Amino acid sequence: MVAGFAGFALIATPGIAGAAPGDVAVTVDSPYVKANGRPITGTDAISRCGNNRRQQNEPSVAMNPVKPNILVAGSNDYCTVELAGGTWAGFYRSTDGGGSWVNSLLPGYPTDTSPEGLASPLHQKGITNAGDPVQAWDNQGRLFYMGNAFNREAPQNASVWVATYDADASRYVRTVLVGTGTPALTGRFNDKTAIEVDRGVDSPYAGNVYVAWSLFQGAGNNAIYFARSTDHGATFSHPVKISEGSKDNQFADITVSRTGTVSVVWRQFATFRGQQRDAVMYVKSTNGGATFTKPVEAVPFTSFDAADSASNPAAAAEAHEEAFEAADGPESEESAGDARDCGSGPFACVSGFTFFRHDSQPHVTADPKGDPNTLYLVYDGTKAGTAQPSTSTYNTAPVAPDGTLMVGQGAIYLSKSTDGGATWSAPRLLSDVPSGHQFFPDINADGGYLYAVWSDSRNDPCYSVQNPPGNCAAKDAFGFHTASPGGGLDAYGAVSTDGGATWTVTRLSTASHQPNFEMFGDRRVPFQGDYNYVSNVGASAYRVWTDNRQVVPGDDPRYDGGEGFDVLQCRVNGGPDTCPNAGGLDQDIFGVATG
Repeated sequence: MVAGFAGFALIATPGIAGAAPGDVAVTVDSPYVKANGRPITGTDAISRCGNNRRQQNEPSVAMNPVKPNILVAGSNDYCTVELAGGTWAGFYRSTDGGGSWVNSLLPGYPTDTSPEGLASPLHQKGITNAGDPVQAWDNQGRLFYMGNAFNREAPQNASVWVATYDADASRYVRTVLVGTGTPALTGRFNDKTAIEVDRGVDSPYAGNVYVAWSLFQGAGNNAIYFARSTDHGATFSHPVKISEGSKDNQFADITVSRTGTVSVVWRQFATFRGQQRDAVMYVKSTNGGATFTKPVEAVPFTSFDAADSASNPAAAAEAHEEAFEAADGPESEESAGDARDCGSGPFACVSGFTFFRHDSQPHVTADPKGDPNTLYLVYDGTKAGTAQPSTSTYNTAPVAPDGTLMVGQGAIYLSKSTDGGATWSAPRLLSDVPSGHQFFPDINADGGYLYAVWSDSRNDPCYSVQNPPGNCAAKDAFGFHTASPGGGLDAYGAVSTDGGATWTVTRLSTASHQPNFEMFGDRRVPFQGDYNYVSNVGASAYRVWTDNRQVVPGDDPRYDGGEGFDVLQCRVNGGPDTCPNAGGLDQDIFGVATG
């Protein structure tokens, strides 16, 4: 346990200082530091980080409950692709309330020769990729940092890890494996992680660390697994399956009440033959995570999931697989072979739209200082009364009984339980507006304050229920829909101080951005980062999102049409991009403090 960030100057970024208004880049275009304070060598992948302006996405953030000015954020960080061959978990720390950040990486990436890196089980297993990061603090200055890790080719070994930092996250302590995957590409793949620490002021289990994730075992056979640590992350219990009955489950989230009740929610997907419907599932434990109740439906809902028809399904499947293996796409294979996202070339879809993947997902929270029986749940779904037949092959709402493809407006819904999850209130809209799609929500409660965050396209001048965010109805001469001017995507947030009865809604981002820049799949398909996160201690909150405002647009010389979604690239006769570090891949994590 040696000093990590001690002695390094914070990297100043434009925007807030402390709790002042304005958003700020969490991932900065400046050199990273080693998490153990040692010098960086030229052969270390981290030597390129911050200088090569690569993508960061799938963000998370956690605020120190005792020292709220200390924050830690994470992301899937692509800065290691050049020298290490894969993505890794970025680790970013602020000591001034998010006004400035020091960027680093979780130890253990392939070129990490530090003692901490060599001791990591990820390094010892030959793991080349780590991502899906989530974080949670205890009340003693320990930070627990969780994610998944895998190889993009066999042996895949998709594992779940939890790292521990102490001294207010200034010192890296260890990484342990919680769940392991099989070597085969079609075997057990662990993904979609969630973590929480018991900080309940009246809990007999205070300090316990709880983790959950999805275990993928073939198509439509996705289960939610859970484990706990009672020794501050040194060891974890054997993982147990907490999703019974249903087969297709993802997006677990965990919260702990004032008295230590552990609640877990996740999404149950509707099945093709109607054996189950889209719903938020709920379980709880009253004995410190030792056992759980059987799953019950908390809230059924109408999903808001992007889908389309690939122009060439075989070519799309091959292109997705190649992108995954080259660390040039989303951090799992789950989108391979279908049309949950659309772009150009082999990623082109029949509709001519260009869009990123998104699926409805729930998040839950309880106030560790408040009423132990009160829970708050948010999710994104199709707004009631907006579903209509699609005028193209693009669709977002459930298919009608007669097979008609449907679209609708995406919206954030809130439901509340005041009896420990036994019953839930009728869902209501968190921010009811006539235009704009809303997705990727999160919510957090602490000290009587509720904070939420989501992505919102209400400022998109081309908004329509028939269009993905950032797309216009008009088509160019080559059959691709044109890009919406400025993109029109923003981060929005809301705060409530009366138990969710009323909310103050605020635009968080100071600049709208185009969410569909084709930075992945050899610059042919977009990816917007799957999640947003919020953390608060009382009135002080911090929210993070994936932002494309710093991406440099350009033109792809290989394809005609859809130029509004292309990024800067340099190619000769259709060859590889020779200027990947010039800004065409500069996707970043942005954040904002409130309080």
